[in-house]
Amino acid sequence: GTISGKPYQFDKNFMDGDTYWNEGTEVDVEIKVDGYRIGRFHDDHADKTRVVWPEYAALDDYLAGTGPSYMSNFNLTETCDLRAVSCCFRGSRGAPFPAITMNSDVCHQDLDPSRRSNHINDGWSFHDSESDANIAHCVGFAWADDENTDSHHYRGNALFDVSFANAVMKGYGKNVPGAPLCGCVEMMPVVTNIECRKPEVKNQKHSLTVSGNGTYSVVSDIEVGIVNCATSGSNNLVDRYLTEAAATAEELDQLKKLIVGSEGCAASHDDFVNEHFWVKSTDIKRHQAIDDTKWEIIVGTAGPRFWPPGSYDPLERDVAFRALLGVSPNKIVRRVCDSCLEDWHDIYYKRLNMTSLPPSDVSFVDYFLSNWTSHNNQFNEDFQLFSTYEDAVAGTNPW
Repeated sequence: GTISGKPYQFDKNFMDGDTYWNEGTEVDVEIKVDGYRIGRFHDDHADKTRVVWPEYAALDDYLAGTGPSYMSNFNLTETCDLRAVSCCFRGSRGAPFPAITMNSDVCHQDLDPSRRSNHINDGWSFHDSESDANIAHCVGFAWADDENTDSHHYRGNALFDVSFANAVMKGYGKNVPGAPLCGCVEMMPVVTNIECRKPEVKNQKHSLTVSGNGTYSVVSDIEVGIVNCATSGSNNLVDRYLTEAAATAEELDQLKKLIVGSEGCAASHDDFVNEHFWVKSTDIKRHQAIDDTKWEIIVGTAGPRFWPPGSYDPLERDVAFRALLGVSPNKIVRRVCDSCLEDWHDIYYKRLNMTSLPPSDVSFVDYFLSNWTSHNNQFNEDFQLFSTYEDAVAGTNPW
């Protein structure tokens, strides 16, 4: 871009979190040297220049005149309906840069809206909100729909402040996994807090020019800075949104789903899984270890690759399985399924009638692996099912 001195693809990759500027630790190329144009603009020009919203001529041929050439992270025609942008950093380069203060927990993310950044077409990610409280430094801004407001007119300056300036001048880096570094809030993770920044314009002077077509005003001098939205009280973007973006109550309700504030991630997680009709497992037996001194493990993650050991023949496996069941004193087969519903995690199959086993040309062991059938396998006639080994041995509490 014009400010960074890099090509469009570098700017895009930076906003996605995928350049050496995003590493968040020292790299071979010192960022203040490689990003000298960012530093020079920040120190010498940012306070007296209006930064326009990023558009890239490199996209014109690709879009073929179908719309403005916005970067996908900040596409005002497809996203940014809430007129708010955030950047979330996960690390810092350290000295001589100032220490980074983590100010937000990260809850979860719908990956689809940011698919042009994470290259994942669909999916979700969840973060451990209990052990990783305040794992990110999130900062952002919002603007009013009215083009004559400072928040709208200088939103490009605010974008420069929260993105490139934080990376080059403060040494901030690293994005939340699966999320872009910066983007419209609709494509960013759900978080608890976003530090609010806004343009502050002073000493704006105009020159008046009279022409045959009328009188118009031209800005000839200006002082513009990017400052915290609040000097006291909460500076969370969600709490400043109505003021900074001249937003409606309906827009605020939508933003509260993306910036959950003091309520934390737990309630937001519950709402998210309920919207998708997901059910949380309460199983405490998952991934339990099987005592191989008491059980012969035939198949599964804890078992041998081939069973019987060294055999690749399905027929040999079935013959060995029948023989093992035949010498078993209680004729019990145990099936553990981590991915099944809770009542079906650990089932004990007790064979009642060994004379009615399937014929030898039918794989009996396959009944337990993938092709369950009632052929020579009638419930409560040929076998019973139990929830515990003790019940299976005693024949009590069958299903």
